[in-house]
This record gives sequence, C-alpha cells and structure tokens, in this order.
Amino acid sequence: MKIQFIRIIICLLLIFPVFSVTTVADSNTNLEIKIVGSLPLPYFSKNVLGVILNAGDETAHNISYNMTITGGFGNTINVINHGYENEILPHNALGVGIYGTYGFGLVVITLTASAINAETVTGTAKGVQIGSFTWIPLSWPSLLINN
Repeated sequence: MKIQFIRIIICLLLIFPVFSVTTVADSNTNLEIKIVGSLPLPYFSKNVLGVILNAGDETAHNISYNMTITGGFGNTINVINHGYENEILPHNALGVGIYGTYGFGLVVITLTASAINAETVTGTAKGVQIGSFTWIPLSWPSLLINN
C-alpha cells in the first residue's frame, strides 16, 4: 500500500508541471507616456515632467519607472529619477518628474514604465536645456491630444 501511494505522488509531481499556466500581460491594461518640459512660470520653470497614463480598462499593478535627462554640451547633463508605484487605476495617470536640472545644450528625455500586467512602454523627447529651463517644443499642448 505504501509503494502504491508513493507511485501516485510521483506521478502527480510529474503531471502537475504539464498543467501550469503562464501569465501574459493583460490586454485591458494599456500604459501610455507623455513628456513635457518646463513652463516659464514660478515653481514650474525647473521641472521636467512625465505622465504615465493607464488608458486601459483594468488597474495597472506594480509599476516601475525610470526617467533620464542626458546631453548638453560635452554630455555634462545626466540626471536619473526612478521609482515605483503600487497601482494606477483605469483612465488615471501618474505624474513623475525631475527637478533642478542645470546645463546648456541639446538634451534627450526618456521615460520608461512597466507593470506586471502591461507591456513596457518608452517615451522619448528632445529639447534644449538653457540653465535650469528645459524647453521641449509643443510639449504642453501634446497633453491635450490623444494618441
């Protein structure tokens, strides 16, 4: 009787991996990225902002993001901001940013976001750094336009 029981356990251990299910990114969770430059207003003139929008119908879970600004004359600008958020509800957004970048020249701003139930998305914008002001042409009106 013991040997039969051991055989059944061994067979079950060999069969269970056949029935394992792999999870795939939820097609109802869709992340989108927008990047906007500084505004010539107090408190907004030293910020570069990124918006991570959940345009899907399901909540995005365990979102990690990485935002970088690189470039400038002689590649002297290299600022990184990374973080984590538990969730973004459907049709809601998460704002992230970098404050106080200083330099001169052309810059590239990159924002990458990933969630466990959505595909990784990356957004890139090119701009000009003038001291602490980061100018990205037509970036603020782009927030009003849906992709």
